[in-house]
Amino acid sequence: MKNIIFSLSLLALTANVFASVKIEEELFVIGQRPEALRELISTGSVEIDHVSSEGFELYGKKGLSDYLEMKGISYFDMKSITKSVLADYPSHAEITAKLKAAEAKNPKIMKLFSIGKSIQGKELWVMKISDNVETDETEPEFKYISSMHGDEITGRELTVSLIAEIAAKYGSDSEITDLVNNTEIYIMPSMNPDGSQLRQRANYNSTDLNRNFPELSRNGNTMSGREIENQHVMKFQASRQFSLSANFHGGAVVVNYPWDSTYDRHPLDGFIKELSLGYSELNPEMRSSREFEGGITNGADWYVVKGGMQDWSCFFYNDLQVTVELSDTKWPNYSDIPGFYRSNRDSMVYFMKQVHRGAGFKFKRSGISGTVAIKQLSPVSKDLGSFAFNSSEFYKVMPEGEYAYTITEKNKSNKEIRVFIEKDKVITNGNYAVIE
Repeated sequence: MKNIIFSLSLLALTANVFASVKIEEELFVIGQRPEALRELISTGSVEIDHVSSEGFELYGKKGLSDYLEMKGISYFDMKSITKSVLADYPSHAEITAKLKAAEAKNPKIMKLFSIGKSIQGKELWVMKISDNVETDETEPEFKYISSMHGDEITGRELTVSLIAEIAAKYGSDSEITDLVNNTEIYIMPSMNPDGSQLRQRANYNSTDLNRNFPELSRNGNTMSGREIENQHVMKFQASRQFSLSANFHGGAVVVNYPWDSTYDRHPLDGFIKELSLGYSELNPEMRSSREFEGGITNGADWYVVKGGMQDWSCFFYNDLQVTVELSDTKWPNYSDIPGFYRSNRDSMVYFMKQVHRGAGFKFKRSGISGTVAIKQLSPVSKDLGSFAFNSSEFYKVMPEGEYAYTITEKNKSNKEIRVFIEKDKVITNGNYAVIE
């Protein structure tokens, strides 16, 4: 009787664009495609993730495993991971200490700050890295965010390792030094520290943070009703001018590019694939993937995600973002982390450098806001849309070519400028046109 009641209660639910599914069971369905649970998935009462030839992950309320047993569908509980694998991983306090040590090692380029606290009061740390770290310079802004799924821990460790390497090598490594001198870099190792402490995907409220961002609607970018961790990230995003980003996950090895939530192609689809391939080609495991050609995939072609960070940042903020899945195992042995860093280090540095494949403008006057319409003039002619800007500056990552920017400042006549992007000039002093 319990199985039947659970089945009926699930099928009575409908999808909700604001509230993510409450996650109380974390299961892996063996040897099936999502179509095996089409009726259940269509209600919005469960989530799927990491679809592969071996099966897929399934998340939902207590009783989900009973439902699968009633249907005769094989599964295993993903939270059955042995404590011995988890024991060596640093605590949130230990991660904090590592970040503070990197800041102390090179305070001229490192500034650690919190964008807010998790439900249980853990600081959501971000490291700013720049040659003039106390100054808000007019430079391209780049962002890495990791581990919004608390049980996908590899990215947290790799971003902390990247921060430590930059702190140690600035001034002696020309590639690192040039990157820091010409870029404002922001790295957030853990968006969901409560989930990581609990060894679970969701936050403390049992909510999947990567289903809790606004969906693609021009009137829908609201923080109302969202998890506190999402609200902090949304405020942070709105305060900056990020133009290229990535967020790190685990459970597969692939670069996932927009869109996640629709089968439509992004206006810069070919360019995004090029950037994604650039990451995967420097990662031996990704580039030799048997599951994903070239180690990359379009998000929706893999599986549809609504309310994800990737699409939200691209759609609302002109922040081109990809999702990087770093490890098939979400909690690999801690002793394997250095190997994962070696596999991803060059890719991570490469991707940060790509933020300089763009062009923008800056006003000499402060406090200017408005919109800019962009048209590509060569090598092809194409309208790329209209974008908002604030803080007297705008920058967009795009493929090489010539572009016309038509700038509309409030209560002012339009201005048109021509900008040029050269593929081989990745690191520059800033490809910005100056406007009186």
